[in-house]
This record gives sequence, C-alpha cells and structure tokens, in this order.
Amino acid sequence: MRNGIVLWIILCGLTAAAAPSFAQEASGGRFLQWRTALSAEERFRYEYRHDFDFNKDIKDAGSQFYQRLRFGFDACLTDEYLDPKLDIFIEGLDAQTGGYRINANSGQTDDFDLHQAFVNFMNIWGSGFDFKAGRQEFKYGKGRLVAAPTWANRIRSFDGGVIRYRREAFYADILYGQDVKYNDNNLNVSSHVESLTGVYAGYKAQKTALTTEGYFLSQDVTSTSPRTRRYTLGLRLYGRALGLDYDMEAPYQFGRTQNRDISAYAFHLDVSRTFGEIAWKPQLAISYDEASGDKKAGDGTTNTFNPLYQSTHDPYGLLDFFRWQNMRNPEISLTLAPTEKLKVRPQVDVFWLQNTNDAWYNSSGAVVRTKTSGDRSSYVGTEASLRVFYDFGKHVKAECGYAHFFCGGYVKATGAHDDVDWVYSQITLKI
Repeated sequence: MRNGIVLWIILCGLTAAAAPSFAQEASGGRFLQWRTALSAEERFRYEYRHDFDFNKDIKDAGSQFYQRLRFGFDACLTDEYLDPKLDIFIEGLDAQTGGYRINANSGQTDDFDLHQAFVNFMNIWGSGFDFKAGRQEFKYGKGRLVAAPTWANRIRSFDGGVIRYRREAFYADILYGQDVKYNDNNLNVSSHVESLTGVYAGYKAQKTALTTEGYFLSQDVTSTSPRTRRYTLGLRLYGRALGLDYDMEAPYQFGRTQNRDISAYAFHLDVSRTFGEIAWKPQLAISYDEASGDKKAGDGTTNTFNPLYQSTHDPYGLLDFFRWQNMRNPEISLTLAPTEKLKVRPQVDVFWLQNTNDAWYNSSGAVVRTKTSGDRSSYVGTEASLRVFYDFGKHVKAECGYAHFFCGGYVKATGAHDDVDWVYSQITLKI
C-alpha cells in the first residue's frame, strides 16, 4: 500500500516541478506564485440499530461506531490576479469501525490509504478549458446518479480524467473514470473492468433563474459475464419561481445486461419554500421519487432502473432501506432554525414498490425481500425521522437523530415484520 501511495505522490511532484513553465506560457508570462494549504477532517459517529432484519426474535440489535480521518495537501499556482492556473491535491483517508453488534458492518474499515491525488490545469491558454487527471471524486447534479457520498466511512473515487469547458452561462464536462475498489490490506486500486464515461452539460438562464442540465452516461462492467453496458440519458431542471425552489430530474436507461435488453426510467421532483418572515424560518419541502422495476422476469427485457454511483443515506429516508430502484417515495420535511446555529428537521417518507414482480433493493443494491408471485401489497412501509444539527463554528459541527420504520403490507407478506428503530449521534472536526 505504501509503495502505491509513494508512486502517486512522486507523479504529482513531477507534475508540480514541470507545471511552472507550462503555466508561465499559458498565462502569457505573468507573475505566478504557489499557495499551499493543509486540510484535515475527523468524524466520529455512534449508531444503535434495532430489528434491522424486521425480526425481534433474532438478536441482532446493538451499537457500532464509525471513525474517519481525512488529511489533504493542496498546492495552487495563481497569477497576479490570484486566478488559479494549476492545482495539485493529495488526500489520504483512514476508516475504522468498532463496537458490538451481531452482523456488524465491517465493510467500512480501511487503514490509511490514498483517496485522491489529482492535477487540475485551469483555463488552459485562456480557452475556457480545464483538464483534471488522477484519482478524484465525481459529483454531478444532486448525486442521484454520480456522487461521492460521505455518510459511510468509505468515499467513492475514480481514477481518470475530466475535460471541463466553461463559457459565460454554459458549462460541460467530458469524463472518464474507473471505479476505485477498497482493499483494507492493500492499496485501493481501480480496473478497466468497471468504468464510467460520459458528458454532463448545463446552461443557466440568468433572467429566469432556470438551470437546464443534460447528460449522457455510459457504464461498462466486464467483471460480470456477460458484460453490462448501461447507457443513461437524462434531463434536469432546477431554479426558483413564484417564491418556490424546485428541482426536477428524469433519466432513461438502455443497453444490455445478462443477455437482456435494458429499458428503464426514473423521475424526481421536489419543491420547497422558506418562510423567512416567520419565527424559526421554517422551510417546507415536498418531494417525489420513482424508479422503474422489472415487469416480467425471464423475458428479453429488464426494466429495473440502476442508479449507477448514487448518493446514499439522505435521498430516500435515513435508514438506507431504499434507493432509486423499483420504488415510489413521496417525502415531506420541515426544517426549523430556532437559532442561527441550531436546526431541527422532522421528516416522513412513504415507500411502495414500483412493480411487485421485482425485488426490494436497499441503498447498496442488495435485495432486502422478494416475492414475485401470490398475494402481496406494493406498500412497503413508512419511515418517520427527526434530526438535530448544531454548528459550533467553522471547525466543529454536530448532529443526532432518530428514525422509526413502520412495516407495511409487503413486509408482512414476505416474512417477519417487526418495526425498526435507529439512533445516531455524530461530531465532525475540520481544520
């Protein structure tokens, strides 16, 4: 592992050594200077889970803690106007778990390893093009398809590159990345057997405050036999109108997997409003998510939408029982701010399967329950939660919360159906 990390650092160092002459030429000989910064983040979370298998007769309740340290070094080359010309960033990550719980989550442990190491050339020769290469996080839109979710100890990254173009209200990325796989005993590495290629572009209309984004993403997975080629074509619209903030996204997927054609869709819409003139400045938010499930197993087409490298935890309830895959999920939340530092957020999510001929999938894509024949309801259950956030300042943030899952007809028709409880508290330190 250490040899691999050293190799990445050497490559970034060589780039840094050659960068000034390149940047000098790119900036027309203007004065250049390096600005460096260190960053660190320590996060600790305690969780208590009860009946996550929906069966109180099986003893699997208990506590677990998650600890994660991120440490980064950034070197940025700027001109006399402090505009960045080149950025070099290296970040390590250490993740640990502990505590007592039967079937505890051991997949979130990774001794100190390389999380990011990239070089970013910005506005090359004044063209509006950036080029970012190396190990990096990919984040697009609201993370419903491509994200680097931070709730889990491990954070997703890719080995690859991004060509970015920006001109006034228009922006576009051409990206290629190989998904980095965690290996607790060795250097985390990527492989060509799983890659993501795509174009993500947008335009912000200043007069209407409307931002329009479109994308085409291609996921190629050759580690399975036969290989999967999944293409995602989508549109996202977001902005503000009539005092409301709104966000709509609609992707469609096609391609081929396991000798079956792919034809699947998803949809998201949320609307929110903040009442700033009222005490505690309440923000009311309503959203709806839907993703298609397979209509008929064994035919020549699969209709199961796959959210690729999506965000986890918050988008579809806090318990991670669902993701944007064979589901319908209306949600309502209210955020209250009694003080500038304190926020309180009650939230309710209701879940149905989009198609009962397909399975119920959790946030990682694993099957929770399946029942493709006989009597079964599409209503899975309702999650009610309450979270409290407190900001001690720019260096310390804390939060805690509670969630309860009320089992619905689908859970009752497929086995044990005891309700679920979950409690957590978390503190994050940053420098």
